Amino acid sequence: MKNKIILSAIVLASLMTSCQKQLDIEPTSSLSPETVGSADVQKLMNGVYDGLQEGNTSYFYLSFAVEDLSADNLAYRATFFQNGEIDNNAILPNNVLTQRYFNAPYVVIQRANDLLEIINNSTTLSEPVKKSLLTQTHFLRAYAYYKLVTLFGAVPIVNNRDVVKIPRNSVDEVYAKIIEDLNLSIQAGGVITDSKFASIEASKGLLARVYLIRKDYANAKKNADEVIASNRFALANDYNSIFAPPYVSTEHIFKLVFTATEGSNSLYYFLQHPSMPGGGRAELPVDASLVAAYEPGDQRKAASITQIQAPLANAGWYSQKYKDPEGSGAHPYYILRISEMYLISAEAQLALSNNPTDAVALAAINNVRTKRGLPALTTLTVEDVIKERRVELAFEGTRWMDLRRTPSPTNPSKSMATVYLEAKGRSVNDEIFPIPQAAMDVNELLKPNNPGY
Repeated sequence: MKNKIILSAIVLASLMTSCQKQLDIEPTSSLSPETVGSADVQKLMNGVYDGLQEGNTSYFYLSFAVEDLSADNLAYRATFFQNGEIDNNAILPNNVLTQRYFNAPYVVIQRANDLLEIINNSTTLSEPVKKSLLTQTHFLRAYAYYKLVTLFGAVPIVNNRDVVKIPRNSVDEVYAKIIEDLNLSIQAGGVITDSKFASIEASKGLLARVYLIRKDYANAKKNADEVIASNRFALANDYNSIFAPPYVSTEHIFKLVFTATEGSNSLYYFLQHPSMPGGGRAELPVDASLVAAYEPGDQRKAASITQIQAPLANAGWYSQKYKDPEGSGAHPYYILRISEMYLISAEAQLALSNNPTDAVALAAINNVRTKRGLPALTTLTVEDVIKERRVELAFEGTRWMDLRRTPSPTNPSKSMATVYLEAKGRSVNDEIFPIPQAAMDVNELLKPNNPGY
């Protein structure tokens, strides 16, 4: 790795300056990648996780609710007008929040690039340490690209710090990069058993989700089933326990954890009502259509949302999945859970068999439903699976892409997202976010912007 780090024009200079400080090993001029030891490299590994937690920018935590806000799970109520643009699907290129959602993943990517160069060139790291670090780093880089491509579509692939200005890669190329990284993560063979660290199973779980998006149903099912068959995870008997302190559950495949000392995860503050434990600002209440989506007897409703009654101000329904009773910003982001693997397996099997009574698909989805207090289904449609995903994974960052990738039952030539947008006077162009104007001002090769912007 070069001692002098060249800033990429994709990311604002202020962010990268902070990133550079995080990555410097003192004294920089006296170390080379070949001689970096385990202690030093673990600090760099922590820096990659830190980038995904905060992205070296304020309000990055809101990116973990943006899919629910773009879709029909959350609504906008308060004065943070940038959230209002997202809720209205009328995002301007100068929206400061989406600008941060674009910049922050590149902090992760660049830190991961530097760390991978060090790991691959090291002559001092033991093989178990190398395997563990490679498994984690390739996953984290893949997940950063996943966040970018699902929100912004075509984005640049950055392989090192030598390039100042580069154009956008196609959506297909970005997904190919994600799949490549996840396979490299799996091939590295690192043994990781704590869900607060990226693991082989996390890589298979994200692969399953990506292949489902790409409509490669055979590979989606294969990877989901392998995570299930690992027997490392199990559906929880109590849905509420998955999201309650101390935030440890057999359901968690991968989560990003925070401590009260860090105190940097304020997602709960935007989602909760002031009267709820830990407080909140009632900025993003729950959409009425999600409240109506829960079936009678579904234990997920009471665990996921709560109703605030008048005469309290801003009465309505609010999310309580990101419980933070102390208000310390210490709750996790839930990235991958085992229940999603069952639902991916069910949807993929249904697509492969095209049989609404497919026993394998029904068994997979009913494993989840019966655990949540609901009766087993006897027939299955893709709409059933998407509805199940909505109530199971509410506020966990999957809803908007689920709508985008699924044909509308009322107009199969259009996606559910497009039909949703057209009902609001928007268009198919609003399915993806604009490339931020600030990024294009620095790097003109990012132009033209996405259609409609």
